[in-house]
Amino acid sequence: MTNSKEAAVKQFLALFHATELDIGAIRAALADDARWQPIVPLAETVHGADAVCREAERQYKLYADCDCQLLHIASAGNTVFTERVDSVRMLHDDRTVLTRVVGVFDLDDQDKITFWREYWDMLDIAGQIGISGEEMRKMMDTSVPA
Repeated sequence: MTNSKEAAVKQFLALFHATELDIGAIRAALADDARWQPIVPLAETVHGADAVCREAERQYKLYADCDCQLLHIASAGNTVFTERVDSVRMLHDDRTVLTRVVGVFDLDDQDKITFWREYWDMLDIAGQIGISGEEMRKMMDTSVPA
């Protein structure tokens, strides 16, 4: 049986993994003080719901056709764990890239996301798109001003 926190995360993933981002709906799913760390531990944590939305928009300038196959979901208290396979089409060469991702989400009492962390193999993705690990690190640099 899915609880409300798991349902909120499933709805959020459906929004984020779409052909076009619905920034308004994504923003509505986030607490005002939400945080996102796109690659633990390499990427800096993005602070604030508006900044999370800007980072999502920045990433969608790199790829399109993001799809998410949710393999497993589990929760403990206000924390939801997901295992999934994500697929994107890189805009610079139309190459499809697949990666296994573990996403960890903390939610508040209103089922708004307060902290979202992603764990995936950056070097695997770098190899699939034909760049070095250092180039991948720069691509995922969340400290770049919007």
